Amino acid sequence: MERKTAYRFLLLLVLILTVFYTLGLVGVIPFEVSYYITIFMIILFVLLRWDHHRGKGRE
Repeated sequence: MERKTAYRFLLLLVLILTVFYTLGLVGVIPFEVSYYITIFMIILFVLLRWDHHRGKGRE
């Protein structure tokens, strides 16, 4: 998969997860959903930054 396509997919995924995160904070869905989304977003951020600093992101 091309890098640009992968980033577009990740953007769509993050936007959808943000909606579920907000619903969890409001109380529409269980708060545990927001908790796990937060953990996923932190891991995703670290992995993307690690990939960039390894040199793959600098083209």
